[in-house]
Amino acid sequence: MTGRARAQQVVVIGVGQLRHNRDRTVDDAREPMDLLLTAAHRCAADAGLDPAVLRELDLLDVVQIVSWNYHDAAAAAAHRLGATNAVTSTSGVGGHQPVARLLDLARRLGDGEGGLALLAGAEAQSSLDALAKAGVANPWPRDPGGMREFPREVGGTERMWDLGLVAPIRVYPLFENRLRAELGQSFAESQDWSARLYSAFSEIATTNDAAWNPTPATPAEIRTVGPDNRMICFPYPLRMNAFAGVDQAAAVLLATAETADALGVPAHRRIAVVAGAEAADSEDVLDRPGFGASPGLDAVLDRALARAGRDVADLDVIDLYSCFPVVPKLAALHLDATDRPVTATGGLSSFGGPHNDYSTHALVATVRALRAASGTGLVYANGEYLTRHAAVVLSSDVTATGAPVVDPVDPAPPGPAAPAYLDGYTGAVTVETYTVEYDRTGEPARAYVVARTPRGERTAARASRADAHTLAMLVDEDVEPVGRGGSVVAVDGRRTFVADRSA
Repeated sequence: MTGRARAQQVVVIGVGQLRHNRDRTVDDAREPMDLLLTAAHRCAADAGLDPAVLRELDLLDVVQIVSWNYHDAAAAAAHRLGATNAVTSTSGVGGHQPVARLLDLARRLGDGEGGLALLAGAEAQSSLDALAKAGVANPWPRDPGGMREFPREVGGTERMWDLGLVAPIRVYPLFENRLRAELGQSFAESQDWSARLYSAFSEIATTNDAAWNPTPATPAEIRTVGPDNRMICFPYPLRMNAFAGVDQAAAVLLATAETADALGVPAHRRIAVVAGAEAADSEDVLDRPGFGASPGLDAVLDRALARAGRDVADLDVIDLYSCFPVVPKLAALHLDATDRPVTATGGLSSFGGPHNDYSTHALVATVRALRAASGTGLVYANGEYLTRHAAVVLSSDVTATGAPVVDPVDPAPPGPAAPAYLDGYTGAVTVETYTVEYDRTGEPARAYVVARTPRGERTAARASRADAHTLAMLVDEDVEPVGRGGSVVAVDGRRTFVADRSA
C-alpha cells in the first residue's frame, strides 16, 4: 500500500515527560496514573496552554500500563482530566504501541474525527517493587489492581512455550548470534559494536531529564562481564538488556493545524506528523525466514520514508528502538546509518525501559530535538520478538508539510519462505542459531538451539548443564557455533541438542 494523505495537517503541539522516585522510597511511591496525569499537564504547559485545555480532548489513547492493572486506563485518565467527551482507547501490548497509536491518532485527526488528541503512558515499576520489598500494603486503586497479567498467547505460540522461547531475554539473542555469523564478525567484533552503540546511548541519556540512569558508561563497562554486569543470555550481559524497573511517564499532545491556530500555538512550536507505517512479521519466531534480518522492520522503514518523500540523507534525527542491541543494529544496517547517532532518547538500558512506553519518550525526545535544531526525524519502534513494527517521520517544516500519510498495519512484503519445521525430529543437525542462559552465579545453565536438518528443515531443542561439552562449545568466544554440527536426541522425553565431540 502506498498510503493516502488525510484531509488535514496534524501537528504535535506539546510534549511532557518525567522520572520519579529514582531513590525507590516508599514515601515517594505514586501510582502510574498519577505520573501519567503529570506528564499530560506538562504537555499542555509545553504548548503554552492552560491544563484546562485537556478537558477539550477529542481523542485520548493510553499505552497499556503493565506495573499496575487498571480496568480501563484510558477511561480513568479521561475521567481524572475532566475530558468527558473524549473518545478513549487503551493500547495492546508491545514496544511498538506508542508509535502505532500516534499514527492512529494522526489518521483520525486528519480524517476529521476531532481537533485535539493526547497520547500518554506511564509505569511505576520501581515504586511497586519498593513497596513490595518494604512489606507495605499497596495503597493504589484496586481497579482491579495488582500487576497486569497477560494471556498466554501474548508471550508466544504454544510451540514457543513448549521450547521455553517465550522470554525476550532468550529470543533476541537468537537474532544477535545469527546476525554476527552472517556478517562474518568475530565474537569480539560483534560485542565491541554492541558496547560502542550502548555507550553512545548512555551519553545521550545524560542529556535527557527523564533518564533513569543518566551516567555515561564506557564500552568496556558495558561489554565486560562481572558481578555487576553478569551474563543473562549469551551474548548479552545485563547492561545490554532493557531495564524495566523504572518510574517514568510521557505524553504527546496532537492537534489539527486548524485547532493549533485556534489555540494560538506558534508555528515554531509545532512538529508535523508527515507519514508513517506499520508491519508485522510472523508471530512464531520459528516461522521466520531467518534470524539475521526482519522483513517487517525493513518494510516499515522503507514505507515510512517513501510516504514522507524522504530518504535517509534527509534525516536529522533518528531514534531506533533498543531493547537489545540487535534491534538498532538491524535498523541501522538497513538505513545505512551505522556511523551516525541513532537515538535521541538514550536507549532502553540507560534511559530506562518502561515496559510498553519507551517510544512515547522517544517521540518526546525527537520533538524536542527538531524544535531545537529544525529538520526531519524518524522514530522506529519494535514490539514482541521483532514481530511488530511501527515508524513515523516528523518534521519541523510545517509550512511545507501537508496532511499525514498513514494507513493501518500492512503485512510484511513477500520474501523468502520459512523453512519447514519438524517438531519431532531426531538426528543430525547444524546450528542455525542459539543462546545460552546463565544462572545468578554466572554459570551456563541451559541452551536453546535452533538447527537445520541435512535436508534444510528447521527444528529446535534444548541442552542442559548436564552436558558441559555442549554448553562450553556454545559459549566459546573463540569459535563460531553457528554452522557447527550436532545431533538432536531424546533425553527423558525431551528433545536435546548435543554438540559433536569434534566441534
